[in-house]
Amino acid sequence: MTKERKLPGKTPWAGRRRPMTRTSGFSVSSEVRIMKVGVPTFKMEHDHRVSIDFRISDVKIGERLGFGGWVSSTAELVIELDSGPSKWTCVTPHDGAWGKFGSQWISEQSGAVTVTVSISSKFDSEVALYDLDAGRVSHLGIDGARPELLGNMWTFAPEANFIPQSDGEVSLPTDISFTGDPIDLFLKSCNRCGRFLPINTQPNERLTLSFSNHCVSRAPCRHSSFGRIQDADRPGFIVELDYGFQLECRFCKKFFVNAPLNPQRTAGQMKEDGARRRGFELLLEHLNQGSPQLEFKNRTGEDLANYVYRRFRGRCFKCGKEFQSRRSMHLDHTRPLALLWPLDEYATALCDVHNSEKRDRAPIDYYTKDELRQLARITGLTVSQLADPAPNLAAIRKLKKNLDWFFDEFLPGGELGKIREGKATAELMIRALQKAVDKDPHGPIIDLIAEAKRRGVIS
Repeated sequence: MTKERKLPGKTPWAGRRRPMTRTSGFSVSSEVRIMKVGVPTFKMEHDHRVSIDFRISDVKIGERLGFGGWVSSTAELVIELDSGPSKWTCVTPHDGAWGKFGSQWISEQSGAVTVTVSISSKFDSEVALYDLDAGRVSHLGIDGARPELLGNMWTFAPEANFIPQSDGEVSLPTDISFTGDPIDLFLKSCNRCGRFLPINTQPNERLTLSFSNHCVSRAPCRHSSFGRIQDADRPGFIVELDYGFQLECRFCKKFFVNAPLNPQRTAGQMKEDGARRRGFELLLEHLNQGSPQLEFKNRTGEDLANYVYRRFRGRCFKCGKEFQSRRSMHLDHTRPLALLWPLDEYATALCDVHNSEKRDRAPIDYYTKDELRQLARITGLTVSQLADPAPNLAAIRKLKKNLDWFFDEFLPGGELGKIREGKATAELMIRALQKAVDKDPHGPIIDLIAEAKRRGVIS
């Protein structure tokens, strides 16, 4: 098989990168580096809650506030917001990885504002906390941003909490002593703002913190400064990553790269991702000879969305947020469509933020061990099934048996038969499908690209 160009990474079915028509204005102007620091720990006994208070004084209505920090532990933690803003972000650490929590919001009250976060664990553990902070947020990129860019800033905490004066106070229980063995934390430099911010390295790179992954569908990433990064403390030593990370932190990527460029996307470019996603769904319906959602309704007499909403008690599985209505619930495939798993009765109820955050990740790459066990109890899938990142092998075998139909009937019809801006949608889908096939742990059983070239579908 010939070597393919990298995927854009936004979605697993986006095909080869288009010829570049514009640039962000930034390049690797300085060496991107990684450094490792040891963060001291304190001992927390099982079933004991540790409360962290973030206090900001003399707040005025309309001021932008922020709080947050990074956390890791030798045992799985439960992190809860006891009081504070209505929306906050929380990435729960597990399996030796680091997590984070925090928010950014506009104050609707004056005077002192206190946010309280509690941490607990079912087991004795050593807990590390890094860069806890709170205060008024101010930054040129935020202060002068278009209003539509600011609606989800709470999801960018704490890395976007620019607090110049550090005018907040962080209080921990007086009996806490940071004398335990340190936990390693890796920090990566942002190519634009120059800050060193936390990341997770192997095997937890998909549990992203301050930087988005670079090569998700084409791992391992071997691009210089993305997946092969200079160690700041050891000149000449390169840190090898599986998925790699974007050059810019999530904040800089949003405000100084994507914000200027996204308005320039053409209508054809905007339609491509949706067409291929619909193509995946339609393919599965043909291979399975029916829609799982329709089959479920015919079998049970209940709409799938109503069933999932009731099964998850009207709340987001990841954060527990109560949905205002069924319409505000997002149906997640649980096992991703990118790996040819359909939307069926095993679906998960997620809020918009966590559905977007999970994206194309397999459950094992997104949920903690406790969450996997809980998800297994709710959905009926086994923990082993949820922990398996393999594609839908049954669907792939059906596709292999129906290659003539796939190439002669399925691809030429509808949206997949169209040409947009010089790109054949069918070709892009073939290449995206091959990415799923290649993830078979026993090796790919079909070479769709070679078959497409043999049939003249791809030149």
